Order: sequence, then structure tokens, then C-alpha cells
Amino acid sequence: MRDLVTHRGPDDAGSFVEGPLGLGHRRLSIIDLGSGHQPMQTADRRFTIVFNGEIYNYRELRRELEADGFLFSTQSDTEVILNLHARDGATAVARLNGIFAYALWDASERRLLLARDRAGIKPLYYATTAAGLVFASEIKSLFASDIVHARLDHTRVPEYLMFRQVAGPETLFAGVRSLLPGHVLEANSGTAGHPTPYWNALEMPKPFAGSFTDAVEAVDRALGSAVRRQMIADVPLGTFCSGGIDSSLVTAVAARNAGGIINTYSVGFEDPAYDESAYARLAASACGTKHHEIRISQQEYADALPRLIWHHDLPLNFANSVHIHAVSVLARREVTVVLTGEGADELFGGYPRYYIPRLLRYLDAVPRTALRAIGATLSRSADHRLRKLGAFARREPLERLLFNCATADPDAARTLLREGKVPELGYRTGRLNTVLQNVSDPVTAVASLDFVTYLVSILDRQDKMSMATSIEARVPFLDNEMIDLARSLPIGYRQNLRHRKRVLKEVALRYLPADIVNRRKSGFGVPLASWFASAGPMAQLVRETVNSADMSEVLNLSTLRRYADEHGTGAADHSDLLWPALNLWLWRREFKV
Repeated sequence: MRDLVTHRGPDDAGSFVEGPLGLGHRRLSIIDLGSGHQPMQTADRRFTIVFNGEIYNYRELRRELEADGFLFSTQSDTEVILNLHARDGATAVARLNGIFAYALWDASERRLLLARDRAGIKPLYYATTAAGLVFASEIKSLFASDIVHARLDHTRVPEYLMFRQVAGPETLFAGVRSLLPGHVLEANSGTAGHPTPYWNALEMPKPFAGSFTDAVEAVDRALGSAVRRQMIADVPLGTFCSGGIDSSLVTAVAARNAGGIINTYSVGFEDPAYDESAYARLAASACGTKHHEIRISQQEYADALPRLIWHHDLPLNFANSVHIHAVSVLARREVTVVLTGEGADELFGGYPRYYIPRLLRYLDAVPRTALRAIGATLSRSADHRLRKLGAFARREPLERLLFNCATADPDAARTLLREGKVPELGYRTGRLNTVLQNVSDPVTAVASLDFVTYLVSILDRQDKMSMATSIEARVPFLDNEMIDLARSLPIGYRQNLRHRKRVLKEVALRYLPADIVNRRKSGFGVPLASWFASAGPMAQLVRETVNSADMSEVLNLSTLRRYADEHGTGAADHSDLLWPALNLWLWRREFKV
């Protein structure tokens, strides 16, 4: 189990066995390179830990513990977690500001505690069977235990087709669960209890009371503090800089605090319509970094897919996962840690799709029959944005929020399902209903739902693709201070009908050229539509998918073939459905499910 994820920690390995308990660890050395070996124990051997991640406030916590009489034998953040638990018990996890997944064994109480960070930046999976409890940072390690085996959960396929993700604790693997972000799980005698939250992402903080100018100053200060905290490392550090506002702003702040020239990395496309390299170079030039870039061909992309699905454990929800892995390979030549820009869109209202429920809210008074007619008219527009607005106009108000982050039209996705299959969206609807009890505006509602669903999948992509190359990716926008501040801001400070990420753009203008700050959001797209319609390697993979007899167990192959034919002739763009179908086929082949 341990060595199957050597890529996550190539620098050291350790194990601990006590009776029926076994803990294994692979280490990527970043802080205290010489004495941070794990599993690590307290001096009295009561507590033993295996920990993946970084604790950014460990120095402050260490000073506090030393003042209380605790002694330390290392300079690592791991030992801080141990002693904090020795003093505070299970409540210690709420004090941590960082990215983490860890298991803590209490030999005195014979209790195992699993914990995961607020946003889910570091993954943690587990399964319980009659043979006991097994857990790991990656699902493939669970199967190496021989306690749980790879099986497809057919009930989760409909949700996957619509969202390219199974949200919440369930996964596409039957019996394999993901510990929810901001939760802990206790186990006694091999039996796991129910996960409990130590932080609730759906409870809104006290509203920010200052002016818009005050908010700009507060965000600038908080981002500066977050970046400085997350630059702590005893190894070289760089940034992923795509040329978008979020990664460019993180790069700019990091460059000002680095005390020297930092390395930046970006990935480009052969198709100029999707290539953002010029903006990445502009940002790097403005920040004074040493910039590196790479390009990926369609053939290289197709060749990498199966291996990266294995690394991801699940079908790739994002087509640009391949490019994130490629740029991680590039970065690993010089650095071990990178800062990235994930999280800003969810916290500051950055997605264009957030406009949909906001605009349609003004039409709630229109009779449903008239609204459906308006939607039908918009759906025939040549502008894809108006077509999407028209499709949502015909839906019920709650569905506009629920399906806001869907990557395929839910009705079209249902046509691919075998008869009798229905979407299981209980986690999503439950979270949405909870959100709507606490917030009134639709942008905050969809952003809050995204925080516990869509964002988790983004972070999983970033972790798996970077750790596959032994690189740790850190996300300053998801520092505890930044999360609390951004969620406290009034909706008007985050977004209005003319501007998204208002307050963040004002901060960015202090550091970056206006051409970067005010550019239209591109979303780091991949030319899947043209690839699938070509005679190239990606189209060949689609043909293999639609002709795979095994796929008839999960999808309506006749419909899938029709979609592939229509796409190939240019009659329609079905790339939003062909991509998840292709990934589902490759995933089943890789894991034999």
C-alpha cells in the first residue's frame, strides 16, 4: 500500500505496526529535511502520526506549545500536530491552517483519528469491511490491502456523466469513500464511526463591515500574509503562472516576497485559439520571474491519458489535467513546491456561469409558459452564452442552482444512460438546501455549493497531477484567513452585473498590467471539440470507446455512437458527453472494473 504511492514521497519511507494497526508513510521532504521521518511519535509514545501536507501556522503553534512546557526534537510541522493533539485532543485540528490529511493513533485510548483540511486540498480515502478499516491518500493503495477490491458503483454513473464528478463522500468505486473536507473520522477496534465536521463550509462568517476600499485593503493584506506563509520551505519554490488573473496575482505577490528571482511555469497549446502563452509571458515579465513553458501535442495528450487516469484514481474530470501534469514535470526539474491560483473563482464570484441564476432571478415573476418560450428562443441563438441562458431559463429556480456547474446538459446526459438509471444527487441537493437556509443571493448560493463540490474536484486534479511528479502544490487563496475574509464580503464587492471578482481585480491592478487583469476569462480550455472531429489520436480513442462491448453495461451505446457520428460530421458538438464517456472507458480498463 505504501510503496504504490512512492511518487507522493520519494525521499523517505517508514512504517509502524502495533497489534492490528499498521501505518505506512512516504515522505516528500520540504521542511526539516534531515529529521522529519514518519511515522512520528510523541516522546511518551502515546501518539503516532502519518501526515501528508504542510501546516502554515506551525511556528506560531510551536511557540505556544513551548510556552506550555512542550519539548521538541525536530523542526518539523509534523511534531507540532502531535503535541497539539497531546494537549488539546481532537479539537486540535481546528487550530491548523494548512493543507493536510493525517492519521493519528492514540495508543492509550486505542483510537484512530483521520482528519482532512478545510477545503479538501489533500485527499483522504477509506473503506470499511468485515476485515477492518483501510485508508490512504490514493484509492489505488486501498486495493493493494486486499481488504477492499475495485468495483464500479453503477448508481453513481449518472451524476458522473452530468458533472464529471461524484460529489460528497461517495466515489465511482463501490465501498470507497472520501473523507469530506473539514471533517474528522474516529475509529475504534477497526470500526469507523460517522465523519463529523470541525469546520462547516456552509455556515457564513460575520459580514464584512467596511467600505469597498476597506475590502480591497483587507484582501491585499490577507493575500500577502497567505503567500508569505505558504512560501515556507527548505526546498526551491516556484509558481504555476497561466497568465490568468489568479495565478498571475499569486506570482506577483510571491515575487515581491521571495528575496530573489523565482521560477514560473506555464503550458501552451499548438492550437493558437487555446494558447495563453503570451499572457503567461507578460505576467512573468511584469513580475520579473524566470519563466519556463512547454507545449503538448494531441498525440502526446492521447498517449498520456491512461497513465494519468491511473494517477488520478478516477476518470479525469478536467481535460486540462494532462497539461497540469506536463507543467509539473517541467517544474520538477528546478523546484519541489509551487504556488497556484485555485479557489479564487469560488470565493470571489469569478465564473461567468454565476451570472445565469442572477439574471434569471429577474424573470421569476414571468409566467412559466412565457419563460419557457423565452428560453426556447434564446436556445436557438448563435451565441453559446445565450443558448446556455435559454436552457436554464426553462428550468425550475432550484435546478438553475443545482446544475450550475454541470459540464453536460442533464437531459442529454440522461439519454446516454441505460434504461432505469436515475441520477443520485442527494448530497448536492442536501448541501444546496442547507446553503439556501443561510444565504439569499443566488451567486453566494452557487459559490457555496461549488465550494463543497466543484472546487473539491479542482483541488483533487491539482493534487494528483502534481504529486504524480513529486511536486507539492499550495493554494494561497484557500488559506484559512483568505477563506474567512472572502466569504464575509458582500456580494456587491465580489461581483455585480458588469464585473466579476471586483475586489480581487482592484488588488491585482496594484501588481499587474491592466491587459492581464481585464482580459476575458478563458478557463484554460482544451480543443476537445476539434480533436474529436479530426482523424487524430483523440478521435481514435473515441471510436474505440463507442465500439467497446464492455461499455454497454453502463451506457446506451447506440446513442453514444450516434453522438460520435454527429460530432465527427460537424452536425453537432457533443464533446461535453464524449469526454466523460471516453474517460469512463479508459478508467474501467485501467482498474478492471
